[in-house]
Amino acid sequence: MTKLMIIPSSTHIEELMNQADAFLFGYQKMSMNFLNTVDIEDIKKMLPLLKEKKKQIFIALNKNFHNNELDHLKEIMHQLANLSIDGILYYDVAVINLKNEYKIDIPLIWGAEHLTTNYATMNYWYKHGADMVYVSGEITKKEILEIRENTKLPLIVPILGYLPMFVSERHEIKNYLDYFQLKDQSSFYYMEKEGKKYPIVDCEEGTFVYSSHILNGYQEYLEMKKHNIDYVLLNENFIERGTFLKILAFFHEETGSDEVIDQLLDQNTDKGFLYKETVYQVKSYEN
Repeated sequence: MTKLMIIPSSTHIEELMNQADAFLFGYQKMSMNFLNTVDIEDIKKMLPLLKEKKKQIFIALNKNFHNNELDHLKEIMHQLANLSIDGILYYDVAVINLKNEYKIDIPLIWGAEHLTTNYATMNYWYKHGADMVYVSGEITKKEILEIRENTKLPLIVPILGYLPMFVSERHEIKNYLDYFQLKDQSSFYYMEKEGKKYPIVDCEEGTFVYSSHILNGYQEYLEMKKHNIDYVLLNENFIERGTFLKILAFFHEETGSDEVIDQLLDQNTDKGFLYKETVYQVKSYEN
C-alpha cells in the first residue's frame, strides 16, 4: 500500500523521504484545497530528489475551469507530461477531454471529492481515460471495500486529516474583514458553530471550509492493507508539523494505535464517515 502525502510546503519534502511513498501538490491558480501550491519551476526542482528516492509525484489541476483558461490548462498538461510526473488529479471534465483530444500522455486521477462515491461512475470514467480514483471522504469503509471489489481502477483513500466540506467562489472571509475594517492577519481562520471549530481558508479561488475534527483512520489503514487498497492519503494541512511527523512514523512502522494518535491530536479526531451510513441514497429500479 502506497502512502500518499499532502503537505503544506514543498520545502518540507526532504523530512518525509523515509516515511512517504508519494506526494500530491496543488498547481498554482489551478487547484483547490491546498494551503500552498507549486508551479512548473518548483516541480523541476523537486523531481531529481524524488526520482533518486523513487518517490511518486502527482499534481492537482482540480478546479472548475472557465473557457478562457482552457488553452493555459492544455499547455500545463503538456508540460507536466514532458516532465514524466506520475499523474494529474482532476475535477473538471475538460481535463480528460483535453487528454483524449490532444493525445497527452499522462495518467489521470478522477478526484471530484463529493462525487467519487460509487464504482459504476468510476468504471464509466475508466472507459473514457481515467487511470485512478481519489475516493470521496464521505462514504463508509464498507462502501470503499465494495468499490474495491468492483472496479479495476487503483484507489486513493483519505485516511488522516481534515476533510473538505464546503466551497464557494465568493470571498467570505475577505468580505467580512473588509466590511468590519479588520486586518487580514492569517492564511487561515476558524469558524465556530455549536461548540465546534472549522478551519476556513479564503484564497484566490474562493472560500473553503473543512471538518471540525481530524479523520483518524489508523486502524482502518491496517485493515485496508488486507483488501488491496492501492493508496492511502495522509493530509498535513492544519496539523502541527512535529505532530504530523510523529503520526507518520506510526503509519510507517505500524507501531501506533487510534488512542495514541487521538492523544497527539488533542482528542480532536473522529472516524469521519467511515461508519456513518448514507441517509439519502439513490437506488436503481428495473422497469
